[in-house]
Amino acid sequence: MTSFKRLKTKVLPSWIPLVVAGLGAVLYLIRAVNYAQTTVSSLDEGSYLIKGMFYLSGTYHPFEPYGPLTNKAPFAFLIPGFAEYVFGAGLRTGRYFSIFLGLLAVLGTWITARRWAGNWMAALTVWVFALSPMIVKLHARAVSEVIIACMLAWICVLVLDEKRTLWKIVLASVLASVAIFTRQNMAPLLPFLILYVYFQHGKRAGMWSFASGSIALLVFHLIYWPRVMTIWTPWLPESLTPFLDSFRIPTDSVPIWDPNIDFWNRLNAFFQGIRYHFIPIIGGLFGLILLPPRADWKSVHAMRAAVFLAVSFFTLVLMHGWAAIASRYESYSCVFCFSNYLGFFDPLGILFFVVAFAHAWNQNPHRAARIISILVVLLVATGIGFSLFEFVGNGLLNLPIIPRIRSGGFGFIAIVDALTQGLDMSLVQVKRWISSSLGLLAGLGVLFIAFLVWKRNRKTHITLTLVNFFLITGFLLSPILHLGESRPDCAETDIIRDHERLGAYLASVIPPDSLVYWDGGNAFTPMIYVPQARIFPPQINDGYTFHIGGDPDVLYFFSHWNGELAQRWRTEADVFIIEAKRYADWKDFLTPSEFQEFAKPPASQSCNEGTELRVFQRLP
Repeated sequence: MTSFKRLKTKVLPSWIPLVVAGLGAVLYLIRAVNYAQTTVSSLDEGSYLIKGMFYLSGTYHPFEPYGPLTNKAPFAFLIPGFAEYVFGAGLRTGRYFSIFLGLLAVLGTWITARRWAGNWMAALTVWVFALSPMIVKLHARAVSEVIIACMLAWICVLVLDEKRTLWKIVLASVLASVAIFTRQNMAPLLPFLILYVYFQHGKRAGMWSFASGSIALLVFHLIYWPRVMTIWTPWLPESLTPFLDSFRIPTDSVPIWDPNIDFWNRLNAFFQGIRYHFIPIIGGLFGLILLPPRADWKSVHAMRAAVFLAVSFFTLVLMHGWAAIASRYESYSCVFCFSNYLGFFDPLGILFFVVAFAHAWNQNPHRAARIISILVVLLVATGIGFSLFEFVGNGLLNLPIIPRIRSGGFGFIAIVDALTQGLDMSLVQVKRWISSSLGLLAGLGVLFIAFLVWKRNRKTHITLTLVNFFLITGFLLSPILHLGESRPDCAETDIIRDHERLGAYLASVIPPDSLVYWDGGNAFTPMIYVPQARIFPPQINDGYTFHIGGDPDVLYFFSHWNGELAQRWRTEADVFIIEAKRYADWKDFLTPSEFQEFAKPPASQSCNEGTELRVFQRLP
């Protein structure tokens, strides 16, 4: 490996890796714009955009009782809201602003990787982003993951070096506080950063980092005190903090969104997250496995940077893994949020892998590292196969490869028949068994090929050959590992254009100051284009804030709602926006004698059947 690096340095001009990185950035941009135009808007995206617009315009304020639910730290809404306020409210503004932040995250990761590992490894980081469809797709939506990823990348730019000026350290510490006040789940970041600054840049710099970061965080909280405590109470045990009960929703109601996610689906969500973020997770994991003793590090400064990156990254991964998969998040289970959560800190995982590879890849790992590496390869390959079970088609199911002795002689039957009839397995279990087996076979294939490569050239330890080959395979197959999920949601239409047409229509038919009842789908995005309308704020979060039972006024105070409030709002609303597939529940209420229906909108918010909107106005 060392001789290969030396050869590249001597033969190839220094500008070649810069061009390679630039081409990766161009590919990232092209894919991001394509996803921006074809991806169906989500509840989170609509929530961030419209709440941010409300907060910036002064219509509502963060944590305002009876206002929109501020379930995330305020900057998660204020940052995209600022873009909406400056460049015009709409899905185009939100998504293009997110792509801009995504490019900044890629640039920041590249700068830091280049500093620690040179031009070629820096170029590799750009291509990790460009070849990961689900990361690009996530960055192409107006959600908070890309905001945090951008902040983390630039915190690393500012502080991860042998020497840093004081103003950069102060700016990074303030930015860490901004990240926490963008998503409260970034809380561990600031103390980890302060400790790194203290050990790497000295006591004086550490004190400045502590002071600037802490003061910024305190000021942010004072601005929204005391209602800001509503975002922290879910983290604190109720039995130990009864004095904070006034910031908690009473437990006399039951959230309607409480799905029962079994173990196998949770396991599926876990490995789905790994294959969507293969290099950050698996590269970082092998970075830990192959870390050498402290004395073997090429640079003590690199060791400190790696420790900061590893501790920050894996702490955040474990926190979010627990919240999404092993526990319950807030009032509802969010198991399949795990893969999106990993998007927050991709830059940390990528940079840890880069620093570990460049400065500490253990050239002579002990036997335990070898055994663990083999187990990781087999487990991850099997798990990735397991998470792809939905793509097992009839061709595989009906392969006649299971031997069977019949009265007429020896023959073969299809896999699906053998497993469903012989072992009484369900179709889903059969698909999981087949996909897991294929994943295990792929892992064994990686082991076998790595062994053959090592056998021909024994200059490199077999463990390093295996790890490098597995990482290269996963990196090159990243687009394939994403399979169906990376396809455009609506390849035949332009979602941004359709939202603009739909929004213009709604703005033209809804009279100013009308009170709008929304049952138009879980994404409130179309209402961004109708600033003259009034809404019922809890409906922005759709059924995720709907409860069965409970005191309606108390729920409304906390920006939640229930059936009693829904009935009350039906009598108060002037305009009703109903998703076509939900109209059956409204047919008896929206009678022609009391309501008129406007003409069919010229566009839909999605290409999915039944998502068209129907708009009704109460007759005088």
